[in-house]
Amino acid sequence: MKKTVAPSLIAIALATAGVSAGVQANDWYLGGGVGVSNFEDINDTLPAVKENPLSVNAFTGYNFNENFGAEFGYTLFDGGATRAHALNLSAIGRLPLNEQFSVFGEAGALGWKAMRGVNDEGLSPMAGLGLTYRASDLVDVQARYRRIEDLGDLSNNGYESDVNNFMLELVLHPNRGGAAPAPVAPVAPQPEPEVTYETRTVTADGSIYFAFDKSDLSAESRATLDEVARFAQENPDYQVELAGYADRLGSAEYNRRLSERRAMAAKDYLVQRGVAAQNIQTAWYGSELAEGVTEAERQRDRRVDAKAQATIQVEIIE
Repeated sequence: MKKTVAPSLIAIALATAGVSAGVQANDWYLGGGVGVSNFEDINDTLPAVKENPLSVNAFTGYNFNENFGAEFGYTLFDGGATRAHALNLSAIGRLPLNEQFSVFGEAGALGWKAMRGVNDEGLSPMAGLGLTYRASDLVDVQARYRRIEDLGDLSNNGYESDVNNFMLELVLHPNRGGAAPAPVAPVAPQPEPEVTYETRTVTADGSIYFAFDKSDLSAESRATLDEVARFAQENPDYQVELAGYADRLGSAEYNRRLSERRAMAAKDYLVQRGVAAQNIQTAWYGSELAEGVTEAERQRDRRVDAKAQATIQVEIIE
């Protein structure tokens, strides 16, 4: 039988688990799936052996953070003469690709009970790879491949095989999610009454936030920009600076263009609100200043910072 595949998969799984990312605490989950198992190079002394039986599984797990977790599960290999029940315990290493997709590797052990004329039990090494799609905060859909070495015992229960297991699974995350903090609209400082006049500089600062890979303005973002436009109307000698940013997901060039679109979306809205285009300066920095690791932190990186500045004459008490 082939013995080189499982060690390679275990190495991939452990390397994936070593990737560092931010903590996502208290993320436990439940799941189940259905698929097919290929009994490879099967050695069998009895008839009616199915080499590609149906398989079903159920499992529960806990993610310690975005990149590392543990999983316990049950699998039924419903292959007639190759029918077997199995329990597994494995370590999970996960690498997020973007907001929706991630890949994972696993390595662990599978205890099995082969059901033939003479039942047999044993413990086998197991490793796997998978792809997960985050459909919502509650639901993931994922495809998983597992390699199991030496299921069954030829001398005891009549067959022995390495197994390739392919599953399509549905996973529920009851505690996952949570809305990002809402941006706070800035309040422009108000000058106190003075007796004599002095030239001073006043500012109005604020930030607007965007959804992942989006440059559309939300209602909260428009409300913040309305404050900037109101400041400009109240202070004729003004200048507005807009700086666009993106989170770390995606290439540097793509994020630079995305942050440009966000800054220009804010500028276009201010012009519609009566702010003179020649008084607006724009800049975009992509993800070069991004610091976010968790989803809440990356939300704060997907923003445009707006700063309005004007010089005014105020009264000074002698």
